[in-house]
Amino acid sequence: MLTLIKSILKSIELFLTLKNKKFYYDLHQDFNEKEDAITQRIEKLRDSGDSADADRADLLRERLRTERKRFEHLSAFYTKADKG
Repeated sequence: MLTLIKSILKSIELFLTLKNKKFYYDLHQDFNEKEDAITQRIEKLRDSGDSADADRADLLRERLRTERKRFEHLSAFYTKADKG
């Protein structure tokens, strides 16, 4: 009976670990997609040559910088939580 309980608890632990890793993987994929989309929009705005579009591209570049910092923070938090 005790062996069965230990087995069930280990299965739950492994399931939660896998779920946590999938969450981080999904978060990483979402960040990559968002980063690519913002980069493409910046390039498109820069190619137009209009000063208003250049200003908008600067704003998007700042947003991209903010998104990168946010993701780095989440990655550091995840890494710390995963190790400890």
